[in-house]
Amino acid sequence: MRPRDSKILHDVRGAYGRVAVMTIAIAVAVMGFGAILIAKEVITSDAQAAYAATNPAAATIDVASGVDEQLLADVRQIDGVLDAAARQTVSTTVQLDGEWIPLRVFVVDPSDSRTIAAFADPDEVWPAGTGGVVLERAAASLLGVRAGDTLTVASATGEEAALSVDGAVWDAALAPATRERTGYAFATPQTVAALGFPVLADQLLITVDDGRGSQSRNPDRVDEVAATIATRLQQMGSEVHGVTAPPYRHPHQNQTDTVTNLLLGFAIAALALAGVLVASTLGGMLAGQAREIAIMKTVGATTGAVARLYLGMVAAIAIVATGVALPGAIAGGLGLARLVGGLLNIDIVATGATPGTTAVVILSGVLVPVVVAMVPVLRAAGLSVREALGGLSISAASRLSQLLGRVGGGNRLPVFALRNLARRPRRLASTVALLALGGSLFLAGLNSAAAWEGWVDDGLSRRSYDAQLTLSEPMAAADAAAALGGVDGIASWEGLLSLPAVPAGERGDVVIERVYPDGGHGTFLATALDPQTEYLDLAVRDGRWLRADDTDAVVLNQSAATRLDDPTVGSTVHLSVEGSLVTARVVGVVNEVGGGANAYFPSGALDDVVGISDTLNGVRLVASAPLADVTQRAEDALGSVVSVVPTAELRSAIDQHVVVFIAVLIALAIVMAVIGALGLASAMTISVMERTREFGVMKATGARPGTIRLLVVLEGLATGAFGLAVALVLSVPASALVGSTLGRLAFNLPLPLVITAGPIGVWALVAVLGAALASLSAAQRGARLTVLESLAHQ
Repeated sequence: MRPRDSKILHDVRGAYGRVAVMTIAIAVAVMGFGAILIAKEVITSDAQAAYAATNPAAATIDVASGVDEQLLADVRQIDGVLDAAARQTVSTTVQLDGEWIPLRVFVVDPSDSRTIAAFADPDEVWPAGTGGVVLERAAASLLGVRAGDTLTVASATGEEAALSVDGAVWDAALAPATRERTGYAFATPQTVAALGFPVLADQLLITVDDGRGSQSRNPDRVDEVAATIATRLQQMGSEVHGVTAPPYRHPHQNQTDTVTNLLLGFAIAALALAGVLVASTLGGMLAGQAREIAIMKTVGATTGAVARLYLGMVAAIAIVATGVALPGAIAGGLGLARLVGGLLNIDIVATGATPGTTAVVILSGVLVPVVVAMVPVLRAAGLSVREALGGLSISAASRLSQLLGRVGGGNRLPVFALRNLARRPRRLASTVALLALGGSLFLAGLNSAAAWEGWVDDGLSRRSYDAQLTLSEPMAAADAAAALGGVDGIASWEGLLSLPAVPAGERGDVVIERVYPDGGHGTFLATALDPQTEYLDLAVRDGRWLRADDTDAVVLNQSAATRLDDPTVGSTVHLSVEGSLVTARVVGVVNEVGGGANAYFPSGALDDVVGISDTLNGVRLVASAPLADVTQRAEDALGSVVSVVPTAELRSAIDQHVVVFIAVLIALAIVMAVIGALGLASAMTISVMERTREFGVMKATGARPGTIRLLVVLEGLATGAFGLAVALVLSVPASALVGSTLGRLAFNLPLPLVITAGPIGVWALVAVLGAALASLSAAQRGARLTVLESLAHQ
């Protein structure tokens, strides 16, 4: 063995504790970084593959007059059309645990080849028989049913009807039913007719040719072809109400990508902190080996040779740590991917990381510590023989240390502790940084969770009703009043008219909307209601709310304003509502939690669209009896109710979108906290070793072991306190960043900045206990040495 190799092995054996700390820190950081990176790669690739396998429609054209075989044949001849199909979607409700939730039934004719918007049918349960449905598998899980069971659904007249469950299929293009709390089913036209709904294929699904016989994914190309078809159909006399062309990706993919990018950023920070810990620990080791470095240089070692020697040691430690962490990173990444895949209704088929991702994890785990460690290594290797023989001493006190030395008082021990910390300001700064970043991320995660909860509470408190019922067709307000007047348990109610809308040009030109087939993601509603409503009190962001004397006014919520390119108050907007052009003046913009894009009009503003005055298709009610009983009686009285949404259920639907990501964020914070604790333990151990002779002098002059032990523990507690203080400061921008990301993803609104006392108290306790435990081992070592052992230390 070469002398240099022998020396390194000797150094490793002599400092096995510090080597273990470096190894653990790198391994923990690599595991967190690798898990997030692998999960992101797996989720992105598997979700996209599953979505593409359904061959989703590039665009869907809403043809109110219906699509027949001849029209399909004509559309297939239009330049740029690869394929076309006709479908229908029926909205109704299904009973779940005594309550009614929305059910979207996708009507597919048995003769449909399903080359567009396909679903996986491994058990070959399609087509469903008359009177039966095939559920999307996530909906089957939500409803708690399987093949052979019976569903209770609402018929076209609102009466209860029984449908048999013929099996389950998988449609990866749909958002998970469990997260949206909406059932998805596939049925034949015969079943829909048996429920009393009109059978009319009013959806034209198309795929677009990319010019090479394959489906185009270029949105500009899709929009061009879809607009051409819509214009052609209008010229042929068909009634076109809108065109939708959703992005070619899973409905929740954008949210997942954004949040995993945020988590990946914090994981990279954890990896960088591990590198800082390595550099700090190595700096302490080099301080003890300054004379050895001088001897090596005396016998001919160059600066480069000394640097390579110690950097090689760091690289070897990093390789071992990365090798230990890699299996855990892969397992953690796949586990996280499966968890998120379940939330996306996606099967994760990957069994490991790709070679490219594995290489990135390995290179990051090895190179980051080596690059960061170059600072102390080059500093030590660059010393002259004379400087090295003098040792990398800590005797030269910093100005802060000198200042603290002048502090008087009875008990000098706390002053000594602070002065000792100030003797190595760089080491103190790196240790505090480790603790502070872990604490700030921990506080950001919990603060964001608290902000989310308060935000949702405030948003729901602005809805002063217990449930909203949506009708399949508008009805006269007088008829609704007569029907609900005899329903026991309704304390009060109000009607509203809510219709699907799309932004339009001044002449009613066709505008392509990015709405998904599930009917929830990307929807835009135009809602007419009493301007003096007591059931909705949204926070006004700009302008004002509706007034009773408004005629052509509209108030937009933040999502609607974004979809309309953020019009200013006083400007004019144009919407296509059920095929009719509606023009209105913007009088205000409001913030709304728990809803999609919504444009609010005064009562009667949309009557011309439906052709009947004083109508409604929605009812908001306040119950004075058990809500489930009241809504059931209200449904029976009104008939043809297609959905019942209790206000309380909005919370679970909203929370499902972020709960996993906040949990992962806090888990990453714990990883960083572990690295910080290891950094503190390493710093205290190095400090004790460097001051061994000093402790011997203290003992020789009467200091007791307990005094030395207390001194070291106080140093650790002071470091933890500094880390806590910096963490509190850093947690403010970190909480703002995380809150803004989560809020904008959910409802295009940043979360309010919330700093809560609870998380601060928890982290303060963790910081104090962690600092005490991290410094205890070093304190025990310093107190255990005898005077002779201390003075003999080299």
